[in-house]
Amino acid sequence: MLKYLHGDNMVNQEHVEKLYDCFDQSATLLYEKEHLTFLDGLVKTCENILANSVEVEDEVLRTDLLKLINEISEIEFSKEEIRKAFQYACLKGMKHQNISNQMITPESIGFFFSYLVEKLYLKKTLLIFDPLIGVGNLITSLANNLNKEVNLVGVDNDFDFYKLAQALLGMLEYGDKIFYQDTLTFKNIKADLIVTDFSAIEQNNIYEIIKHQDTILNEDAFLISVIDNSFFDNENITNFINEVKNSMHFFGMIILPKVLFKNNQKSIFILQKIGKDFIKPSKFLFAELPDLNNKSEMTRVIDQLNNWFEKIDFYRVRENNE
Repeated sequence: MLKYLHGDNMVNQEHVEKLYDCFDQSATLLYEKEHLTFLDGLVKTCENILANSVEVEDEVLRTDLLKLINEISEIEFSKEEIRKAFQYACLKGMKHQNISNQMITPESIGFFFSYLVEKLYLKKTLLIFDPLIGVGNLITSLANNLNKEVNLVGVDNDFDFYKLAQALLGMLEYGDKIFYQDTLTFKNIKADLIVTDFSAIEQNNIYEIIKHQDTILNEDAFLISVIDNSFFDNENITNFINEVKNSMHFFGMIILPKVLFKNNQKSIFILQKIGKDFIKPSKFLFAELPDLNNKSEMTRVIDQLNNWFEKIDFYRVRENNE
């Protein structure tokens, strides 16, 4: 059974490597002996770890798989160690199966999302929804780095990604609220925060997905997404702005470093749903992030953002009774 290190999200790289080795070797054995795909073997490995048992007819295989689980059984893992090891295994599996890795949002973006959420939200308990969850890396890297209690909900219409996200959230003790369906058919929840990555979505579909979130997002709450910069150059953008301007405010845009992406440049796009407590900021939130390894430039940009949050009046999402 997996042991968790609670209250500490530090990353011990040796722990990450040991858990990755378990994922990798177990998924490889299931690929070779049971003819599962590597990614299906990864999902099965997560199930085996959580159950602390293996159900296969081949006794030799069962013994080998249990040995791998036992090798990590005494390690106390932080949630970030688990997420990182799972991410590395996903990347290997996607390469193995010729699947684009753009469905895995770079973890540095998740960390930056957590910075933004801490600035935008005073509320201490959040229901966070990702309408295009992919393998779950964005929403879990965000959740792991928030100083808040979180409930996570996600949707994906790709069955492989649905299974992977479900496995990851299970490993991280975030529950099983992952749904396999078209995101435009999903409703009947009220989210405190919506986060997503639109990288693999066609332009006109993005408009429809954003408009659909109006039925899901609580009043005065935020939708934070990763989006191709070409989104803002599309000929239909004016029509889109006119359609949503009475329900959603274009709050901010943060251009992401080019080095994070092979092809299109991307940005973080922030919308706020207009509710009874909405305060229109006097200035649009805008910044351009440098290479994240450039510490002096990153410090300068974070200072610029901190200054905006300190000086510009806007509605920070808080508890209902505040």
